[in-house]
Amino acid sequence: MSTDPNREALRLIRGEPALFAMELLWRWSFGLGLLALFLYVYACVRPALILSEADTLALSGHDPFAISETVSRLAADVLPLLVRALAEICAPAAMLWIAANSLGRGIVIRGIMRRLTSESAGENAAPIAAFIATNATRWSAFALLAASRVLMLLILVIGYLGGGLLATLVDPLGQRIALAAATVLISLALAAWLWSYIDRVLSLAPILLVRDGLRPLDAIGAAIGFLTRNRSRLRAIARQNGAIRGASALVITILGIFTALLPAPTLVIGILLALETVAYLLISDLLLLARLAAYIQVAIDELTLLRPALEDRSGTPVP
Repeated sequence: MSTDPNREALRLIRGEPALFAMELLWRWSFGLGLLALFLYVYACVRPALILSEADTLALSGHDPFAISETVSRLAADVLPLLVRALAEICAPAAMLWIAANSLGRGIVIRGIMRRLTSESAGENAAPIAAFIATNATRWSAFALLAASRVLMLLILVIGYLGGGLLATLVDPLGQRIALAAATVLISLALAAWLWSYIDRVLSLAPILLVRDGLRPLDAIGAAIGFLTRNRSRLRAIARQNGAIRGASALVITILGIFTALLPAPTLVIGILLALETVAYLLISDLLLLARLAAYIQVAIDELTLLRPALEDRSGTPVP
C-alpha cells in the first residue's frame, strides 16, 4: 500500500473515471440548483435596487475596491428584503442538498469500496468484498445522515445568537465594545469547533453505513469510534489534502487578481474569471473525492483486522 494515501486515492480515481463523473454530477447538480435559487433572490431584490450614474460607472470599472464598496452600500439599502428572500430559499436549498448528497454519496462510496476491495491482496480480500456486497444500499439512511449535517448548521446560529446574548449580559450598557466583541467571537469559535467535530463524524458515518451495513444512529456511533481509533491517519490525510487545495486556491486567486486588472473588455475578463473559477471547482472536487477515497481505504484496512466479527456477522468462514 502506498505511503501517500492521497496519491494512492488519485491513482484509483484515474483508474475509475466514472467515480469522478458521478462526484461532479451530484455536486454540480446541487450547485446549479443553488445558483437558480440565488437567481430567484436576485429577481426579488433587483426591483428595489436604484443605481445612480456613479454606481453604474463604479460597477463597470476595473477597480475591485470601488466595486466592493458600491456593492456593500447597495446591499445595505436592500438588506431587509435580501434577508427575507434568502430565508425563503433555505428550505429548498436544504432539500436539494439532501437529495443530491444522499444519492451521490451512496453511489460513490459503494463504487470506491468495490474498487478498493477488488484490488486488495491477501487472504481477507474475498470475504471482505463479499461482506460489503451483501450490505444493501438504504437511500433513506443516507438521506437521514445528510439531513443531520444540514441541521447541525444550527450550532453556528446558536453560537452566534448565544454570544450576542452573553455580550448583552457582560456589557448591558454597551460601553465595553471590545469585551462584547470578544464574547461573541469566543462563543462563535466554540460553536464552530463543536460543529466541525460533529460534521466530521457525520461525513464519516456513510462510510461505516456501507462498510458494516448499519442503521443511521449506529453508523454515527461507529463513526465516533472510527475517528477516535484512526485520528492520526485521518488527520494526516486531511492536512495534506487541505494543503494542496489551499495552494490551488491561492494560485488561482492570484491569477484572478491579475485577470481583473487586465486592460481588456469586461466580457473577456468575465469569461476568464469564470473559466478560472470552474478550474478551481474541478480541482477542489477531485481532491475532495481523493480524500474520501483515502478515508475509505483506512476503513477497509481496519476491517481486515476484524476477522472474527466479520465471520460471525456474514456466516462466511474466513481462512
